Amino acid sequence: MGSLQVTEIHPGFGVQVSGLEPRVPLADDVIALLRRLFDEKGLLVFRDIDADLRFQTYLSLLLIGEDPLANPAESLDTPAARRELLVSNREEGSSAPVGRLLYHSDYMWRDDVFRLLSLYGLKVEQPTSPTMFASAAHAWETLPADLRARVEGLYAIHGQDASYEARSGGDGDVLVSKFDELETIRLPIGHRHPRTGETVLYVTPQFTQRIDGLSDADSEALLGELFDHLYRPEAEVQHQWREGDLVLWDNIALQHARPNITYEGPARTLRKTFAPPPGANGSKRPQFTTVGA
Repeated sequence: MGSLQVTEIHPGFGVQVSGLEPRVPLADDVIALLRRLFDEKGLLVFRDIDADLRFQTYLSLLLIGEDPLANPAESLDTPAARRELLVSNREEGSSAPVGRLLYHSDYMWRDDVFRLLSLYGLKVEQPTSPTMFASAAHAWETLPADLRARVEGLYAIHGQDASYEARSGGDGDVLVSKFDELETIRLPIGHRHPRTGETVLYVTPQFTQRIDGLSDADSEALLGELFDHLYRPEAEVQHQWREGDLVLWDNIALQHARPNITYEGPARTLRKTFAPPPGANGSKRPQFTTVGA
């Protein structure tokens, strides 16, 4: 464990970890340190690391407290775990290949929301588009007292269909995700994280439909104030991708977004994993279109 170097990325969240050898299994003291960092910081970045899909899946499960080696036939070696999911503007059949993504947490409309997401840089040509992160946990901690008083006790409705047109700023390249079965969930705006117990500001422009009990105008106005606080420039981390980058983040405590990506732009192929893996919670991949389509 003494060979690992930890560097703070942002005062509120995120660390870069150097010196990790990507092996299965990792030593117990390394596992303990990485789990603690993940729970406290929510975002772990490893640069110039040779991580295959099996290690990426192994580390993803480890960080949320699971033991993927207890029964590898049900975790690391399932068809779902061996299936490579790419986010790419080059590879056919990739997820969200082009377009701009507003801030969101994947599948936040489900009570069994993905607990961790990770991306690994397979092919990255420069200049590339970053992935942006904002901490919903840090946002709640720093929420102004008057704004906190107005939202405490309020609930938000999340689903796959939000007011993209109203929140996209007229940008027709903003991605919209469509699912075969529509689902929604009602959760407190100050949502208790199921693993860490911390409170997070659980609203996003991509998937929060409205604040329950308010008129449409009042709901959108209050959400706008919350978004202004969540995504103020000093609260945002931009990860500038290179090949060999492995980035893992808490999908409940953190939100992510990206600028517009085009097919004609520099190649950007990232391998994505979820914890738990897709299919474990009955999740299906969406179809992506743009606001302007």
